[in-house]
Amino acid sequence: MASWFSQLSSTVSNVTGLGGTVESIQSVGETVKDGQYFGKLSENDLDWTLASGSSTENQVFYITTKTGGFAFVQLIHSNIGIWNPTISFTCRFYDPTSNTNVFKNINMSKFELSHDKRSVKTDYFNITLDPTQQTYKLQITHPDLVVSMDFNRVDQGFKVGEGRTYLGGGNNGNGGDGDQSSSAAGFVSHKFWPRAQAKGTFIVDKQLHEVEGDGMFIHAIQGMQPQLIASNWNFVNFQSSEAALSMMQFQTTKQYGSVNINQGSLVLHDKLICVSVDNHVELLDLQKDEETEYDIPQRIKLTWKGKTIKQEGADDEKDVSIEMIVTVKNLVDKIDVLAEIPWFLKKLVQTFVVKPYIYQWLDKATATITVGDETVQVEGNCFQELVFVSGF
Repeated sequence: MASWFSQLSSTVSNVTGLGGTVESIQSVGETVKDGQYFGKLSENDLDWTLASGSSTENQVFYITTKTGGFAFVQLIHSNIGIWNPTISFTCRFYDPTSNTNVFKNINMSKFELSHDKRSVKTDYFNITLDPTQQTYKLQITHPDLVVSMDFNRVDQGFKVGEGRTYLGGGNNGNGGDGDQSSSAAGFVSHKFWPRAQAKGTFIVDKQLHEVEGDGMFIHAIQGMQPQLIASNWNFVNFQSSEAALSMMQFQTTKQYGSVNINQGSLVLHDKLICVSVDNHVELLDLQKDEETEYDIPQRIKLTWKGKTIKQEGADDEKDVSIEMIVTVKNLVDKIDVLAEIPWFLKKLVQTFVVKPYIYQWLDKATATITVGDETVQVEGNCFQELVFVSGF
């Protein structure tokens, strides 16, 4: 499952932290200082920070396979400031050709960082980043799951501005009128590889699966109690032979004005050409899910709007606009988050959280991409997550 599982797991572990109302935010787009939303990843941006207090950190690797399947593996370190850190990994393996659809959520205890803080060893899951920061090697050895995967970055990664949205403190609800980084109550951080080459093997239920396809990687940190950050999340990972599109949006809780924070990217012909924040998610043809009582879309309209990344020595920036309407037919999973946590936490959280659920789809979709005066239509596979977190 996507990185939201770690955030939700921490949400239900931290419900007793519900506090007063704080209105101010500084969105990730408002940390941009030169008008260019693309931010180059620094040498230390992919370091594990293991921040103290109530924080959750994770790395998640997505693979859209050449056979029309999908997989991800995720390592989670959650430090809620009350008990010892919670270490776990999650994995989804979906292969329609073999009728395989498996989700694993495994708790662990060991978490050992390398000297440079970019690689980690746990009980079952090892992640190694090479010195050039071009390739991750993933190794999972567990009785229920064995994974060996190479994950090679295509072109470059990015962050938007400082890579962080700051919540609380600062400028009394006046948005980006000032720097909130030093006084914020907390933050949300994301760093991206929007395109990668992924190749390796999964052994699931004693069956060997050779996997090759297009990857995406995210390193995420929530530097505060997660239930105070977002009421819902939308995530999009579209991959085709010609292009890759990403979009991540979360709606802040009522305490922070129910503001949509969005960031997205376009990779075209294996070049990252646009990073944008003026993006939108529109849920269409809503139908109530009687089991969860949530209104679930039958179609989702996604739009991106921005400029091409400014190249050194060049002054010309082209307008970029993208539209994609996805008919969500192939529900890969609907996950009851409360079913994944201990009984006593479930009883504690039910008073505060409105049935946290994760919906995951993988569907064929066509994106209309316009860069300057040129328009192309690209067909590919679109993985989407719709996450309902809380009613705060």
